[in-house]
Amino acid sequence: MSTASETDRHVEPDLTAFLMAHAGFRTEFGLLAEVVERPRDEAHRALIEDQITFVVSHLHHHHHEEDTFLWPLIVSRAPQTAALLDVLTEQHEEIDPYVTAATDRTRPVVERATAMRRLHDALGRHLDDEERIAVPLIRTHITAAEWNSHGEQVIRSFGRKGIPMLFGWVCAASDSAAVRRSADQHPLPVRLLFRFVWWPKYHRRHTALYGPGLRRSPDRG
Repeated sequence: MSTASETDRHVEPDLTAFLMAHAGFRTEFGLLAEVVERPRDEAHRALIEDQITFVVSHLHHHHHEEDTFLWPLIVSRAPQTAALLDVLTEQHEEIDPYVTAATDRTRPVVERATAMRRLHDALGRHLDDEERIAVPLIRTHITAAEWNSHGEQVIRSFGRKGIPMLFGWVCAASDSAAVRRSADQHPLPVRLLFRFVWWPKYHRRHTALYGPGLRRSPDRG
């Protein structure tokens, strides 16, 4: 694997989208732990199950990218970081049983609230460690060009149907400043699609799941 040049190293990657995903994971499982205990009807129950599937699929994807791309790339350039990053990989494995319990459809969704809370708590601790340990290493050992190139591949992997919901989900959990920074990274047609189509659609989904309270515009407090 090639080593980043010293010329490129000073250009740090913009981790806005990465940290917005963290905000989504920090928020969503806590919300789900509350709502799974009181589904209004069968349609609401089905929507809850769909949201669980959606968020867990992105959690698996997020951890897979870290374990197979980010951590090995960092270790290839800074071997002394291996033990630290191994701890984060081990935490991924420790979280997996909570994910399995929270997504076990052989049990009624109302019986999975405890598992969802345990997942919420364990994942929060892990993300604290990840932001303390890994984020500085990413900024030091991965260039902006590498980060952007890989990010484009990741976005393409979600497909046209997955991207709108993904954008809505991360923006629902993030502060307005992060949303604005993220929007600035995309061309005008994408920003317009998000504001007038993708965000209103996700806003309706979020309200159907959790009730009113989400801000109408994702880039205003």
